[in-house]
Amino acid sequence: MKKILVLGVQVPFVRGGAELLNESLVREINRLDGVQAELVSLPFKGYPDNQVLNDIMTLRLIDIREANGIKVDIVIPTKFPSYVAEHRKKILYLVHQHRLFYDLEKTEFDASVNAPDSRTIRNKVRELDSKFINECKEKYTISKNVSERLIRFNGIESKPLYPPSPIAPEIYCEDYNDTILYIGRIDPIKRVRLLIESLEYTKKAKVTIIGKGIKTYEEELISIAYKKNVIDRCEFLGYVPDSELVHHLANTRALFYAPVDEDYGFAAVEAFLAKKPVITCDDSGEVKTLVSQTGAGIVSSSDPKQIADSIDRVYGMNQAQLEVCVHGGYEFAKSITWGKVLQKLVLENL
Repeated sequence: MKKILVLGVQVPFVRGGAELLNESLVREINRLDGVQAELVSLPFKGYPDNQVLNDIMTLRLIDIREANGIKVDIVIPTKFPSYVAEHRKKILYLVHQHRLFYDLEKTEFDASVNAPDSRTIRNKVRELDSKFINECKEKYTISKNVSERLIRFNGIESKPLYPPSPIAPEIYCEDYNDTILYIGRIDPIKRVRLLIESLEYTKKAKVTIIGKGIKTYEEELISIAYKKNVIDRCEFLGYVPDSELVHHLANTRALFYAPVDEDYGFAAVEAFLAKKPVITCDDSGEVKTLVSQTGAGIVSSSDPKQIADSIDRVYGMNQAQLEVCVHGGYEFAKSITWGKVLQKLVLENL
């Protein structure tokens, strides 16, 4: 029986796509014959910058070569800094690096860029990233966008390997109602604010927002909805059971999903499976790429007026037109399977 560890990193009390991915990956590996997998998640704070170095050193010192006298055969690190761990057979499945030191550096999301020693620390972290990622026997990522960042910032080649949504088998299409759906963490980088602000410029749309996150940001979104006099067209549901989430996907008219330079985005792939178009923005990373390549939605600027125009276009389509629009996205999403992922991450490395 081969033993496999999937290494995750989690900010305590924060749960998102990376956590769902790791849990699904372990579950699917354990369905293979002759292997046993477990998930090991380490806490991560991520600030101030010198704490990031401390986290790297801590993880490097943890011995994962064996457990209770049993050899660990394969380690699959995912999110930064899990790939720092030392093992003779690391198979990287990169969700993302510490983005504040890369594509988000010096943006509105980077609060510590001018802190003392920040430049020295960040350069060291980038140097260590390159060193430890190059230790990996194979290098895969969850998307083209993550692979492009890795080559751009670290000069390291990798292969994208799209993971299926954890709820993919349950997703179906039932109807196209009058709501625009958002699914995901409630966080400034996800830009739910743009969707709410767009309601001022369209009189038809209602929005349903599923997810939890930063409480102050949730309160800010509700405040904006009141100020724009659109609160009666906004529904904030928080977390919902998967069965309820699938029901909303099955009946919504379209999904709005436009984070800043998104790594991948389960929500977009889930919308494709539900035969629903995705409204996104031209700086939304992998989501923009998927919508553009499949034609399964509309790519807008991040101007709320333009997003409202995109919403109006979706409302102007009948059911047959919507189904034709999203056909390419549906076919793409159906092609994403765990079989392909496990073949590369596990079976070819046993």
